[in-house]
Amino acid sequence: MGRQAGEIAEILRYKELLRNLVTRDIKVRYKRSVLGFLWVMLNPLLMMLVMSMVFSGLFKVSTPNYTSYLLSGIILWNFFSQSTTTAVVSLVSNSSLIKKIYIPTAIFPLSVVLSAVVNFLFSLVPLLLIIYVTGGALSGRVYLLPVILLLVALFSFGVALMLSTLTVFFHDTIYIYEVLLMVWMYATPIFYPESIIPGKFLFVLHLNPFYYYLTIFRGALYLDVSAVSVKLLYGLCFSLASVAAGWLFYRANKDKIVYHL
Repeated sequence: MGRQAGEIAEILRYKELLRNLVTRDIKVRYKRSVLGFLWVMLNPLLMMLVMSMVFSGLFKVSTPNYTSYLLSGIILWNFFSQSTTTAVVSLVSNSSLIKKIYIPTAIFPLSVVLSAVVNFLFSLVPLLLIIYVTGGALSGRVYLLPVILLLVALFSFGVALMLSTLTVFFHDTIYIYEVLLMVWMYATPIFYPESIIPGKFLFVLHLNPFYYYLTIFRGALYLDVSAVSVKLLYGLCFSLASVAAGWLFYRANKDKIVYHL
């Protein structure tokens, strides 16, 4: 426990480097884009328009407030998927720096997740506008927004730690995770309502951590969600389990990372 606390304290001592890495990640992502940072807000809106035409038009999905339902799902999923897919190569892409000077390597996947948090906060702007324009009203549980943001950030950091460490030793992790992420996305009610899932497959949904995060997120914004406290408990358990598993895997392989980069 003492060694774990020591490494966390070490990361905190490098807070200036962490801040610079977060700033760099944000700048690099939109450096060559004409619209720049506006893509943080435009990207989910464009995805929403396409998906809305496909699912509500072709598949006749009749979910109330479907635009808000769809956009909320896209924004939260983008937060998780973009942070973890970028974090997969965070150690490999910073190998030259890691080899030259001592830095707590966990700081690199952490910086990726924190930059995704910044993007997520800006992407909330079009979502709140859509809820307002479509005649919706903010939920009385809007105070849960910081809670769900923290839970998803913790879950993402755990996944990012494990994936970035594994990629150092097994580069195929990058491609395997891309496939798994696609399957995971379609197994999550982002584009379709939970009600269309056959009863015999509901257990699969309830094993999906993102189902709980997404349900709470929508409940915090506009949707009437039942048993919120139970879903929060499940979400907390998944987040803590993810961080614990990611940290233990990282700690077990930390000293070998520099020799395999």
